[in-house]
Amino acid sequence: MVQVTVHDHGPELRDLSAPPTVRDLCPGYRLARWDSPATLSPPCRERLHRVLRDLAARAFGADHSSYWRARIDAGFFDQVSSLALILGPDGSPVGWGGYHRRRFASRRAVYLDAAGVVPAHRRSGLSAALMTHFLTREVLTHPLRTTYVVLRTRHPAVYAAWRQSLGDARVFPNELRPLPVRVRRVAGEAAEWLGDGPNLDPDTLLVHDAYRVFDGRIYGTRPRSGHLALDDYFAHEVGPRDALLMVVRMSVPALARATAGRLLHARRRPQEGGDLPAGAGEPAYGTAPKGEREGAAGFMPGARP
Repeated sequence: MVQVTVHDHGPELRDLSAPPTVRDLCPGYRLARWDSPATLSPPCRERLHRVLRDLAARAFGADHSSYWRARIDAGFFDQVSSLALILGPDGSPVGWGGYHRRRFASRRAVYLDAAGVVPAHRRSGLSAALMTHFLTREVLTHPLRTTYVVLRTRHPAVYAAWRQSLGDARVFPNELRPLPVRVRRVAGEAAEWLGDGPNLDPDTLLVHDAYRVFDGRIYGTRPRSGHLALDDYFAHEVGPRDALLMVVRMSVPALARATAGRLLHARRRPQEGGDLPAGAGEPAYGTAPKGEREGAAGFMPGARP
């Protein structure tokens, strides 16, 4: 890992009050990561705000200006534990992500913040590589304990990717298993922290009006996974401002399994493509996404607010 320099990357990262740590992410791409975003000066925060806003517009195909303005005004840089930009071959940002270290129900937890990759770079496995990087850092810090990963989404391909990578015993909610008591408690405390407590359905983990801050559309086109039953559920049960609150039980063995799956998929990528835009795969039938072409082979394809 090296510190970013003026000569290595684009103008977005030059002369920042708190330079990021830069490392390789996957072939042709690097990661610029801030582990203390709160140390960024106001002018640098505003510069990165513009970068995040513009990346989100490209990744989602919709205007997210009001969302990011509200996040910044509410203290986003002071609250997020780690923030990262994905840098393309020319050094320009092509994606982003971040997370918060928390404790929910007296357990270690990681809340995954908004993330996305612009469409032109989605066939490079960047979303999966970024999530693997984040989770490896956090899970290996306490390798003997379960880390609960929490995220909100209304994108069926995001849900399918996590469940496909880790299985029904670790990803909730799912129709094959009742919610464990601990998962229910983690979800409840996470919803309270997010300000969504009254809007959380404790049985389905649906959060009504989760994306109330958005003025317009969240996605430019309807998000799909290619799995018909799952797409139908999200289309009819998850409203236009609603989200599914996902709780994932992560451990070192589970992370190793998911990482191995990502690397195996990366070897096939020249033939099949990776990080496909939502709905790009063949439609599949049934209730649970299990086949490797259902959704994506890795964490979080596309973009998620």
